[in-house]
Amino acid sequence: MKLIAEAKLPPPTLLVATGGGCHAHWLYSSPAMILTPEERAAEKMLSTAIQRRLRGTFKIYGYALDGTADLSRVCKAPGTLNHKTAPDLKPVRFIHQGERYDRTMLAELLASDLAMASRGLPGAGKGTVADLLRQEAKKAYLASGKAKPDEFAPVLAGCAFIQHCDTAVEKVIEPWWYKMVGVVARTVNGRRWVHEMSKRHPCYTFEETEQKIDQALAATTGPTLCSTVEEGDSNSPPFEGCVRCPFRASIRTPLALANQRCAMTAIQQGVVFVSKGRSYLHLASGEKLDPDEFGDSIAAKVGKSPHIQMMLSPTMPKVMHRDYRAGVAQLILPGPDGTFSPELCSVNLWQRGGVIPAPGDYQPILDFFARLIPDTLSRNHVLKYIAHLIQHPGEKVEHGIIITGGYGTGKGTLHRIVAAIFSDKNARKIEGVELGQQWTARLVDAQVLMIEEAHHGERLEVFEKTKELLTAEFYYAKDKRVRRFRGRTPRGMFLASNDAAPLVLPRGDRRWFVCSTPETPETEEEKKANRTFFKQLHDLLDPDDSTVAAFAEYLRTLSLEGFNAKGAPPMTKAKEVATEESRTPIAQMLAELIQAGGIPFHRDVMSVAEVIHALKISTWADNLERLSPKKVARAMQDLGARKVNMDGDDHLEVVIGGKPVRLWAIRNVPHWRAATREELKVEATRPITGQNVADFNETRLKRMMEEAARMAHG
Repeated sequence: MKLIAEAKLPPPTLLVATGGGCHAHWLYSSPAMILTPEERAAEKMLSTAIQRRLRGTFKIYGYALDGTADLSRVCKAPGTLNHKTAPDLKPVRFIHQGERYDRTMLAELLASDLAMASRGLPGAGKGTVADLLRQEAKKAYLASGKAKPDEFAPVLAGCAFIQHCDTAVEKVIEPWWYKMVGVVARTVNGRRWVHEMSKRHPCYTFEETEQKIDQALAATTGPTLCSTVEEGDSNSPPFEGCVRCPFRASIRTPLALANQRCAMTAIQQGVVFVSKGRSYLHLASGEKLDPDEFGDSIAAKVGKSPHIQMMLSPTMPKVMHRDYRAGVAQLILPGPDGTFSPELCSVNLWQRGGVIPAPGDYQPILDFFARLIPDTLSRNHVLKYIAHLIQHPGEKVEHGIIITGGYGTGKGTLHRIVAAIFSDKNARKIEGVELGQQWTARLVDAQVLMIEEAHHGERLEVFEKTKELLTAEFYYAKDKRVRRFRGRTPRGMFLASNDAAPLVLPRGDRRWFVCSTPETPETEEEKKANRTFFKQLHDLLDPDDSTVAAFAEYLRTLSLEGFNAKGAPPMTKAKEVATEESRTPIAQMLAELIQAGGIPFHRDVMSVAEVIHALKISTWADNLERLSPKKVARAMQDLGARKVNMDGDDHLEVVIGGKPVRLWAIRNVPHWRAATREELKVEATRPITGQNVADFNETRLKRMMEEAARMAHG
């Protein structure tokens, strides 16, 4: 009885203990005569609804109720014996007796559980056509169980323009009203619905509306096209609601929605099927779902084989690609030929979000930047970087920002401000560890990528991945459960780390701008001042976005003079430090050997094989990982060495001692890349005049021992 009450049902008229369980009966105050198929369908629908309500509530507590919704029931009568348990017969008896109920009252109580024909209609205020359609469908279904939705219902369910004309009729301009009539009046009962939508206008009269309907229908040879509403014309502005309509990929007029169920229209309004990768894009959440996952979620509403039903529906929004076009409000993007052909068009994942720039006091955020990045030149570059992302949202900045420094200096607050400007949907925050993982879907299709706590100082492949993200327009990403797909790279990237060298930064890198924050506060006085500053700042940021909106307005008008979105960023002291400290162990050892000048580093040119040999006989050989030619070549390149190249893209071969050798220049690179084969051969065989590698190792060990002795004596 407690669970029945929790299901928001009245107490049953009879509760019968059968010896093996209980039967609950809700009896009518007067009999319901079943004389026609329609009456039988209505009674079965009501029985199913009450059981659906009960079974759902009992399931929460771990109980499974038998399904007894069919009308052909024979029940055990109180006062008899239950013979199923023979020879131990059990009596059938009353547990509870209560009042009888009016059938209409029970039907109204269960209205939300009934599978009514109006499912899928948008919510609307009292008196709107959507509300009227819903009420009529409910009444018809309660009466017969077989009501068919009005032909106009799915049009209203799927078209934002028609919904606007229904809910805001007082604000609808006359050219829009004529375009609405061009669709609605062509449906069954269309004239009636035009009148119903027009009645709330203060100037409405039946006769004048009839005349205008005739005029509107006579003025056009067919229904209003989506393009004329979306783009507008000389008589009316474009309707902004069309910009985010997924049906732009599948229909040319709202009237095309008239021939299907409202439930189907409502589902299709929230998803787009992307053929490349065979996945559904859920528009509200941005999730990618495979056909089985999505089919499972809608099966209860559309029936068997939901994915096949969607694919066979002529109104299902289908595109070839997904894309992310920052600053472009349009949901469905036309193909290269300008058409919305499903084989060519794309769905745009970008959604407008974040604060709306507005005048106000932005000085507290400027004070924060002055504290975060003390160096004026670095700070101005970062401010212009963010300003460029605001002023030119679709244009890619081909370098990223690395901010290094101690704990508690404000790197997290910077991410919070950037996320507020662009919204969490467009400014995606990831952990640094994700850069090294195989699943890369979260690295693409974002306006700004914000990476926290990266520690990849020895992984050159991570640098190569970020380089591709910074320079290419597209990146082929992988995700669990979804096929490899093409994603658009971020327009800007921020990377924050407590390490001075969170990435491998080869010498001459043109893809990262590096700046540093102050050191972590150490003294109690510094810590107290730091806490006070950030508390005051967060007290401004927490209540609303007005301070961030004022900062966004400041950046929206900030001059970008001197900022180059396509070129290399300025060099900073912080980047020099990061470059030196980000060397791989091989590169670090190689740099010391080159500086010492032992064999073969007394020469300007040499082969990778010679370098590997020199590393192996050095005192550091035991501390190095396997010396593959590929890793050594990368280390040489990191230190500024380049292939000697005289044959276009081919690595030049020089014959030395009867064997072809490919040489690298470690010094005077421009000179040796333009040298002749004879000049290269002479340099590659030049004898040493100083110490060799072994001599250098002995000298280095002696120097280290002398240094240790000096330190021991203070």
